[in-house]
Amino acid sequence: MTRTKNGCRIKGMKIYMVNSAAVLAAIAAVAVHSPITLRAADTNGAPERIGVYDSRVVAYAHFSSESNLAKIKQAVKAAKEVEATGQTERIAELKAGFKKGQEQVHLQVFGTAPVDDVMAELKNRLPAIQKEAGVSTLISKWDEAALKKHPKAVQEDVTDLLAAEFKPGEKQSKVMAQIKESKPVPLDQLRKMKDDE
Repeated sequence: MTRTKNGCRIKGMKIYMVNSAAVLAAIAAVAVHSPITLRAADTNGAPERIGVYDSRVVAYAHFSSESNLAKIKQAVKAAKEVEATGQTERIAELKAGFKKGQEQVHLQVFGTAPVDDVMAELKNRLPAIQKEAGVSTLISKWDEAALKKHPKAVQEDVTDLLAAEFKPGEKQSKVMAQIKESKPVPLDQLRKMKDDE
């Protein structure tokens, strides 16, 4: 169980804190426009539809995916090889890279940090996802600034469509459901918790 200082709990989710130098090295919108020319009478037609998603769920689906875990496994293997050579400076670099990556995962899964890196991995699939959902763009539900640019838009939740791209299993799906039901931890609080460790 993961417990945050504001009382949030998420059962079954583990973001691993590791100490070994080898393991520390492990984790180092396309807009759709209508082709029809608007006439004066058309401006009173259907409102814009935008896709919104819970970035925490998408981040977790990516982190726990088989493809990502395979990358971590490969990175661990490579890091062990580096460690065996005694390359002190290189190991230090890998540790720093891991720390940065781990902090990002924490901010994304427990907080509302952007998941641009995750969305970038889906860039070739985003047009199809938007078409399936019938939306003009995709915006995190926590990105208030971006949402304000579409004040009259109908919001369609596309969280599950995005998460499904990472093929979550039953266990991961249960955790994702728990994340949806929990409130995000403020980013400044997450950063402070990290500084206090």
